[in-house]
Amino acid sequence: MEKRLGRGLGSLLGTTSHKPGRGFAETAEGVGAGRNDLPVAEIRPNPFQPRKRMDPVGLEELRDSIREHGILQPIVVRRARAGAGFELVSGERRWRASQMAGLQTIPASIREDVSDAAMLELALVENVQRRELDPIERAEAFRGLMEALQLTQQAVADKVGLQRATVANHLRLLELPKKIQDAVVRGLITMGHAKALLGLPDEAAMLDMLSSTVRNELSVRALEALVRDRVQRAKTKAPRQAPAASQTTRTAPWAVELERRMQEHLGARVQILDRGGNRGRVIVDYASRAELDRLCDVLAPREQI
Repeated sequence: MEKRLGRGLGSLLGTTSHKPGRGFAETAEGVGAGRNDLPVAEIRPNPFQPRKRMDPVGLEELRDSIREHGILQPIVVRRARAGAGFELVSGERRWRASQMAGLQTIPASIREDVSDAAMLELALVENVQRRELDPIERAEAFRGLMEALQLTQQAVADKVGLQRATVANHLRLLELPKKIQDAVVRGLITMGHAKALLGLPDEAAMLDMLSSTVRNELSVRALEALVRDRVQRAKTKAPRQAPAASQTTRTAPWAVELERRMQEHLGARVQILDRGGNRGRVIVDYASRAELDRLCDVLAPREQI
């Protein structure tokens, strides 16, 4: 279960919540922010905005609301780092809907002290709080935070108020073939379907199972069962090697369930090889240095080494 977000735009921007009867300049008092009416044409999007797609119907509804009621909460901008004008810190939907409504100016709070790193963090937290990112956009935003701010998965989770496992599971989606990521974005499959497909050994198998999932409208549980069956059949058909003293076998049903639980927790493919007699091996796969570093953060955090 995800935690409630502990840090919002107010804490990141140094503002308190906007309350009825108080102007935005009052709520931002002491941090150098004040309300201004800025030309809409002089404002550019946040270059670090993690949300790549916006619902056109939602924008039209917001446009109609703005035409009737105006802008109820100012957007937040900073002065452009290159050239004239301003860059959005938060409020892109309001800005775009204002353009659609034909507004020439828009109320805005100008912040002078927002760094590039803060821009990315603010954009991510705003969208995560409002649940407006699709799973792939979320995953890309989490990765962007890790790379831009040199953060661990746990640190990212703390910033956006989520469980570390939630961040890890999103990041694993970026290991999927682009066609499967696109299917998630388009809503053809859910994040649960995508996680199940990660259990398959190669891209061809994933794409084949994706087609079957969409064509037959499979549930996540049904897909998970098919993936397990396919993996088991592939192992059964694999040529047997000559037995060796160190060779291990895995037949116990408990090992299959434990593999599933460990994969869910670690966000990586796990294999348990049981020799019997309470002996065996646990194998955790990784496909890149970044994936190895991520697993190290989970299994052996630096503060514990």
